[in-house]
Amino acid sequence: MARRSQHFDSRGELVARRGPGNRRLPRGKREEVLASRTAAALLRPSREGGVGWVYPAVGWLVLVPGSWITTRALASGFLDSMGQSLWQTAAFWFFGLGLLLWSILFWCLPRPVWLYVWAHEMTHAIFTILCGGRVSYFHVTAQGGHVLTDKNNVLIALSPYFVPLYAVILVPLCLLVGTFYDLTQRIGLPGGFGFRPLWGVFLLMGVSWGFHATFTLWMMGKDQPDLRIHGVFFSTALIYLVNALLLALLLTGASPELSAGDFWRSWWGYAEGVGGAIGAAVKGVWAAVG
Repeated sequence: MARRSQHFDSRGELVARRGPGNRRLPRGKREEVLASRTAAALLRPSREGGVGWVYPAVGWLVLVPGSWITTRALASGFLDSMGQSLWQTAAFWFFGLGLLLWSILFWCLPRPVWLYVWAHEMTHAIFTILCGGRVSYFHVTAQGGHVLTDKNNVLIALSPYFVPLYAVILVPLCLLVGTFYDLTQRIGLPGGFGFRPLWGVFLLMGVSWGFHATFTLWMMGKDQPDLRIHGVFFSTALIYLVNALLLALLLTGASPELSAGDFWRSWWGYAEGVGGAIGAAVKGVWAAVG
């Protein structure tokens, strides 16, 4: 199976595409920069007549309302928590500091594209195996990468866009360290200051989540072939919804007042409102047509 490689610098700027044997192709033979590429065979469904009407229909009927409901519930929960004691917690401040630090690194320094490519392709590979598939080729360099598999589905194609792999790796590592060392124990510093290792965990979580969010948004704007497999609209809507739900999970874990049950009760309340509005609109259209 032929493979094409992408070449770009640490900031993601396009350089000339090269062909077999790393030969430079004639001037003008260029392509959009992609941090990854799935197997060419996996792109055939979108090249041979699109995704049909099922995925767009699911996007409009399920994912768009779900995204709106989740956004409302997430915003409401965040504002309520900030109005109480969330802003006073170490989790909020150190997670936010991690996001800020990563944002500065992402926009002001050369981007560690290789780290993103590895996480992206590894997530493809992991979910391929979890779904019963086989990975026959895994290739990652600072210039790009791809993975060849014998199986594909929505989860395999889109998992890198809503699974923050480095954050997922960080959590069990911290739990393991926590079994041997009290991460909440205060460590004295000169000048009467102190630091708790748990604060460093929150900081790293902010950095890793920022890494996931910034690279996901940056690369989605570069015509990723993963998104075309099941349709760009459906893929984008699903990625947004799952990431919003993951943010809700982080919020309920960090907020002293907002539990998962509180969030889901709020979510269901908004869902009932949306369902009622849609039902009323359908009845109105039906009456007008009839």
